[in-house]
Amino acid sequence: MNPSLPIDDLRDSLISACARTRRIVLRAPTGSGKSTRLPQMLLDLGLVQGQVVILQPRRMAARLLAHRVAQERGGSLGQEVGYQIRFERVESAQTRIKFVTEALLLRQMASDPELKGVGAVIFDEFHERSLHSDIALALARQLQEKSRPDLLMVVMSATLDTTSVAEWLGEAETLAADGRTFPVDIVYQSISPSRSRGISEIAAEQVAKILAEEATGDILVFMPGGFEISRTISALKNLPIVRGAEVLPLHGELS
Repeated sequence: MNPSLPIDDLRDSLISACARTRRIVLRAPTGSGKSTRLPQMLLDLGLVQGQVVILQPRRMAARLLAHRVAQERGGSLGQEVGYQIRFERVESAQTRIKFVTEALLLRQMASDPELKGVGAVIFDEFHERSLHSDIALALARQLQEKSRPDLLMVVMSATLDTTSVAEWLGEAETLAADGRTFPVDIVYQSISPSRSRGISEIAAEQVAKILAEEATGDILVFMPGGFEISRTISALKNLPIVRGAEVLPLHGELS
């Protein structure tokens, strides 16, 4: 059974909101489950007829979220849950939940202005605002007003100004999910990078110290960019204490 997440507490509010309007603005903090659980709730509660399309600003997010939702639903990726990004399409006639990048939705709207078969469009991470997402939202509202009153529009983000977005949409319901806090210790470490020891090497040394003190748990290392991340991983792999640990990169340049 999947663990409960803060977004699950909005079940009744979501049902009530969808009964009153087809425009919803949701603010939910990172880790609340909005990106993975909300599409499933819309489908499982019968709040939409047709496919649930979720817009993502980045290709990696679309792919990873699709994998996660497929896993939660106990199916294979490309069946009930799929995704489409540039040069990559994983879906079938059975796909009901689909993650896509913003530009691809615009292409779909150009070839199929009525969005046949689509029951809901979710604009995720809308605070990142792009030309593609703004145009897609405007076209979706226009479509809903002219010929698709059944189309559900959901705009959501962790840091969204819900009031201004709701006012622009008109007749929109605003929902908010609570987050969860966990104990975090913050330790400031002064560093002095030199020609022989850059920030990547220093970060690797700090990881080694933590591994020597902590037997369990995961470690997140935040670096300025992809180049520094790659250098840090290389530095980590040269440390004996890191052997046996899984070291993974995560940044927007990954394919």
